[in-house]
Amino acid sequence: MAAQQDGRGLILPAENEGEVGLLPKEGTRVATHLLAVCAFLLGQGELSLAQPPAAPPNANRGDLQDIIGQEQAKRALEIAAAGGHNLLLLGPPGTGKTMLASRLPGLLPPLTDQEALESVAVASLQHQPAGRLPWRQRPFRAPHHSASMAALVGGGCNVWE
Repeated sequence: MAAQQDGRGLILPAENEGEVGLLPKEGTRVATHLLAVCAFLLGQGELSLAQPPAAPPNANRGDLQDIIGQEQAKRALEIAAAGGHNLLLLGPPGTGKTMLASRLPGLLPPLTDQEALESVAVASLQHQPAGRLPWRQRPFRAPHHSASMAALVGGGCNVWE
């Protein structure tokens, strides 16, 4: 992005072409190997312009209209989603805590361009192709209630998973 803000072009590896959807399009090219880049820079060849991926379909994350009653809990979900607040749902089994929590991702606003770039950068480190990611949706984790502290915050020697 900094190169394009300075009016310079950008050449990406073909494997990263899916990430170009978050960048300004003009001047962004893709190359399959380094010799193609050298030929392009010497004026002896041409590189194709990068094509942004088609937006992946939005995951069906549920809707609050599916829930009958629970007006105070639904209002708390809306406030937490709008303000980026934490949320703790308490109650006896069968009162709809899990059902309410499963609707929360559908209430979250889409990512801004800068947030989407950060999200794709992290996904790229994990070798997840950006073309298959819903990169405009906020990441959402729903750990099981019995997950250990190590499972929640990470542990062990494999830092990429």
